[in-house]
Amino acid sequence: MKERARQAGRRGRGGGPPLADALVDAFADGGVAGLHLGLRAAPEPVALAAGRALGALCRDPLRVRRRVVDTQLAASFPVATPCWVRDTARACYRHFGQEAALLMSGAPRIERMLSRVVDEAGLGPRLHAATAERNGAVVVSGHLGNWELGGAAVRALGVRVTAVVQRQRGAFGRRLGELRARLGLDVLDRDAAARPALDALRSGRVLALVADQHTRRASAPLDFLGRPAWTSLAPARLCLAADVPLFFAALVRDPSGYRIVHEEIDGGRSGAAGDPVELTKGWVRVLEREIERRPEQYFWFHRRWKRVAQRGEGA
Repeated sequence: MKERARQAGRRGRGGGPPLADALVDAFADGGVAGLHLGLRAAPEPVALAAGRALGALCRDPLRVRRRVVDTQLAASFPVATPCWVRDTARACYRHFGQEAALLMSGAPRIERMLSRVVDEAGLGPRLHAATAERNGAVVVSGHLGNWELGGAAVRALGVRVTAVVQRQRGAFGRRLGELRARLGLDVLDRDAAARPALDALRSGRVLALVADQHTRRASAPLDFLGRPAWTSLAPARLCLAADVPLFFAALVRDPSGYRIVHEEIDGGRSGAAGDPVELTKGWVRVLEREIERRPEQYFWFHRRWKRVAQRGEGA
């Protein structure tokens, strides 16, 4: 048994020899680089149309996570017809194909898009007031619209932003890292962010997190679209520890481009006496409302609902 484990450890990530893994990585890096160059050179409407077409291809005929998307959509909207689920799922694939194409198009195009973001509800002034009066704020979002550009959209409002992210590996991950730096974001790794995140808040920064994926660490099983789901309490706990306001915000698509939707969350916050579960329920309810308004812009590809009966069970 030990010998087999040692042999497995000497193999590459895919179970094959390291050289094979290196070749796979090289082909993947080349594909990402070629896609980046092609989309950057194409006019914006063409690049976005190509992204939508690629998204449609991933659903039919490639069937990438098709069962996951359809099942989760149907369970979240139980009164919806199969036709509605199918059409919404197709729109979801097209939406995320388009958003991925924009991310791969390069920073200049993204900066032009961000310059046209509509902040009609006035998140910018509220964040400026929060940093002036309370020395910081926490902005939590979900996988809705384009969360990768959400932090940059907040940064474009004129506040200093620290984004807590899950680092991505490979060529696409490296390009995301370069893009975040180009757009003026300071970045903290999600797995080691508690103390640096508090330091950022206490230095007058806005802390931005995307916190709606399944997690069993520092989480609670909360109702989400009609079913219990493990949900991170980290944004609420950071807000309480630093005694700063908590906002939900998302960067969503509309016919003219992007628009910021937001709401300040009031869960009985009063310093250390506040309840992180109630604060978390507050922003989850707002996320639910925004998903119901535009379900095709939510990331149904992630397996969000896993067993919650016992914390020690496997997913």
